[in-house]
Amino acid sequence: MDRYKGAYAGDGDWTTVKRFYLTQDNDLELIASKEIADLGELDSGDPQTLVDFATWAIQTYPAEKYMLILSDHGAGWVGGWNDNDPVPESSFITNSIDQALKQIVDSTGIGQFELVGFDACLMSQLESISALAPYAKYAVASEETEPALGWAYAAFLTKLVNEPQIDGAELAKSIVYNYIVGDTRIVDNNARLKFLSENFGINEDVPAEQVAKEMSSDITLAAIDISAISGLNTSVNDLAVALKNVDPGIVAEARSYAQSFQSVFGEKDTASYIDLAHFSALIADGLGSGEAFDAANQVIAAVQKAILAEKHGDNRPGSTGISIYFPVSDLFNLTTQPETPLSYVGFASRFAAASLWDDYLMYYYTGQEFDPTMADPSVLEPVAVAAVAQALPEVKAQTKVVEVTAPASGGITIAPLQASASEIGPDGKITINTEVTGKNVGYIYIYSMYYYEKDGSFLAAESDYIFSENTKEVNGVVYPDWGTEDVIRLEVEWTPTIYFITDGNEANDQFALFEPQTYGVTSEQDTYAVRGVYTFADSGDQRGATLEFTGEGKFKRLLIFMNKDGSGAPRVMTPNPGDQFTITDQWLEFKNNPEGEFVDYDGGTMTFGEKPLEWVPYYSYAGQYVVGIVVEDLDGKTTEEFVEVIVTDK
Repeated sequence: MDRYKGAYAGDGDWTTVKRFYLTQDNDLELIASKEIADLGELDSGDPQTLVDFATWAIQTYPAEKYMLILSDHGAGWVGGWNDNDPVPESSFITNSIDQALKQIVDSTGIGQFELVGFDACLMSQLESISALAPYAKYAVASEETEPALGWAYAAFLTKLVNEPQIDGAELAKSIVYNYIVGDTRIVDNNARLKFLSENFGINEDVPAEQVAKEMSSDITLAAIDISAISGLNTSVNDLAVALKNVDPGIVAEARSYAQSFQSVFGEKDTASYIDLAHFSALIADGLGSGEAFDAANQVIAAVQKAILAEKHGDNRPGSTGISIYFPVSDLFNLTTQPETPLSYVGFASRFAAASLWDDYLMYYYTGQEFDPTMADPSVLEPVAVAAVAQALPEVKAQTKVVEVTAPASGGITIAPLQASASEIGPDGKITINTEVTGKNVGYIYIYSMYYYEKDGSFLAAESDYIFSENTKEVNGVVYPDWGTEDVIRLEVEWTPTIYFITDGNEANDQFALFEPQTYGVTSEQDTYAVRGVYTFADSGDQRGATLEFTGEGKFKRLLIFMNKDGSGAPRVMTPNPGDQFTITDQWLEFKNNPEGEFVDYDGGTMTFGEKPLEWVPYYSYAGQYVVGIVVEDLDGKTTEEFVEVIVTDK
């Protein structure tokens, strides 16, 4: 365990790397287990640290089966396990994990790990699990971020103590079944009372079942049979070949509406980690028959074969256990150029060697053809049965992408907005009519900005979805159905309302832009996000962060990222009293760009205390506003049209 400076002062306030021999005890505040060694400060982002630990553990405590768990920050194929002390921005990439596992298996002669677990965010990707294929029989990982609780260790370790003969499959299932619902801080009455008081300001008993349900709304976790990963890759390869002959608009729509998960490339970026089977189901739904229809259904069947157990919360209905990377065009360009610091094929080389998916993405965005026979699934064979040890495949040579095109992007126009009034009072409303033309419509929003006359800039004030008259639903995920006509006629109402974050003391209330995150669900399931910067009171360290609230205005969770700009591996965190969240205000400015550009500035600051945060509606400031219709296409790009409205003070 390597503790982070300034993040936790309990149990001696140590920040070095320590090894423990774990034994059971009932104290949730102190580590009562025997300390084996204090190794000083090590770089936990160095794969050699992992190699040294696992090799020492295997040689010191021989066993018939070995399970390795990597806990903390994960970021999908990008990697994770960041450690800024002693080496700034040190972290694993997927290849680092691959190489470390090979070195451990080679040096110890264990053949394979029985189970490798990622108690971390976003690691249940085909790219990440493929890196484990030669070295492990089973895996446990999450497609989505994990709550600060992490896994329910006491529950599944108790099962292991009682049934030491179980194999990795049964242990993996136990981890999934007990996730959240078996956590001691939820099932133990005294621990639950303290947990609710410290984290949510709730000082009355709430049944364990209710707490578990609330904590589980956004979760995912899957137990995976790694022996099925080669077959899954083969089915994805077949789908990649078949999709070459499919209307790219159908593919773009499936990518846009597939169950997606938290972005690690920046809080403003369109989500690029999508559920593989749900994407395939949308492809099949859009086609109805044909080669790609059959290939998509084969992918769904292959995912089901690989998944031993899976659970997901109500807010992730399209989650089936394994995700894949499908970026929009701008992010594709960022992660495929030879000089990029984020190289998709360079970070996940084993997957890239076994898969045609990266080749299909290149074809989709550039038209570059690929050879269907170039994938080599033999790199996924387990070292225990392979004729030779599976060395990390050579990274595919990357050629500079000269021109990236975005199928099913653009071609959208918005007619001038017609407002029912140009001036209203604080409790008034206007009706806006317009027509949207184009076939590439993804989501449509209503958006307002407040005009700051002093410097001619606009403060982003409010944003929300405009819902289509009809909707579609595949695997529980609702998305808009804009029909088959080229013209979408809109009539929407706007009321001059803005929202503040409150801690119950009106004097502390701070304005914030709440951005919608989920489409077509109940207010309980809906999520609105506020971007900002989190500051640790003890260390002054700052991280990019997001506060999430339900559609009823209740605080849901805090996400912190490894970088101040909101990029990097995320982690769901429990706010500490005294820590602060500085809201990010978004301003449209024209001083450096006559066409306008959005610039982020620090807004108000909230200090976490005993009471949970909420949102509260306010009448809008009196003054000039622009109210707009914003259309997001299937590539995540937007087209806007605005009308001016004056809001009076009475």
